[in-house]
Amino acid sequence: MTALSSGQDVSEKRISELIDKLSWESVTIDCNYILVLTQSDSISNELVEIGEPTKEKLLKALKNPEKSVAIHVILTRIFDDKKRKINGIGTKYIYKNCKESIGWHHVYNGITWEWTSEKGQDITQEQIDLAYNYWDKKLILKEKVKMPNSERIFERLTKEDNIKYPCIDNKNYENNSENIKFTDLKKVIGLRVDNKNLEMLMQRLGNDTINSYHNDSYFIENSPDGIEFKFASNDSLIRIFLTKDYKGTLWNNISFKYKKRKIERKLPKPDERKSGGGKQERFWYREPNLEIFFNSDETIKYIMIGL
Repeated sequence: MTALSSGQDVSEKRISELIDKLSWESVTIDCNYILVLTQSDSISNELVEIGEPTKEKLLKALKNPEKSVAIHVILTRIFDDKKRKINGIGTKYIYKNCKESIGWHHVYNGITWEWTSEKGQDITQEQIDLAYNYWDKKLILKEKVKMPNSERIFERLTKEDNIKYPCIDNKNYENNSENIKFTDLKKVIGLRVDNKNLEMLMQRLGNDTINSYHNDSYFIENSPDGIEFKFASNDSLIRIFLTKDYKGTLWNNISFKYKKRKIERKLPKPDERKSGGGKQERFWYREPNLEIFFNSDETIKYIMIGL
């Protein structure tokens, strides 16, 4: 046996050892407003570092539901994302009885999986097969292949959730954000949930909220108004997120109709530009303490006020 082949045997053994250790816990996620992969799992990072020699063993193990997502992420990092820009995870919340948050869908490089309070992490056989066929065609058969785009994925998830968790709600929800000003929102950052000024602001928006809870934070969402409040575990308001349904004023009178190029012309140069995953980008402005998140088509996904 040559030295090279001996080295290859050691490498093959090490790859197998690493793959055996992969699990749902290898998919490390951090929650801001969007969920992002932290890419902090040492096992995954070592496999990414080894690179191409891992592909056949990873592909073989991908059909194991406990490892499928971790392996899909690893293969993406090695072969589809060499600049490591794809760290954002698409998220769609799952609601039961219209307003009861019971979990969420994750979307990453064409596949979806779920976390629910009932089952924990879960991926369907259909999504495992989708990931396997994608990588088999791309890496083994050397065929050109594409994953479904995000818009179609979210449309599918919405239809499936509407069937599985039908919402029967006769309430009339109104958008009450028209008279809200950017300064009103900026002033309440840092206030506790029981502060009178914050309570008055939320009363102006109406009692049509959805609450969702996490280990270190919770959200109060006024969906018809396009406003979501994020509170820390100590009940202080740390961020406000605005979406296109928001009708009040914005910083420097910008509009959700603006695309990234118009924002660049109208506003000062951002203090920081960050990747939002793929072709998405985030602009952060220090003075107003504000971030604008752009979709891949350069439309505004959301505006965040707060740190």
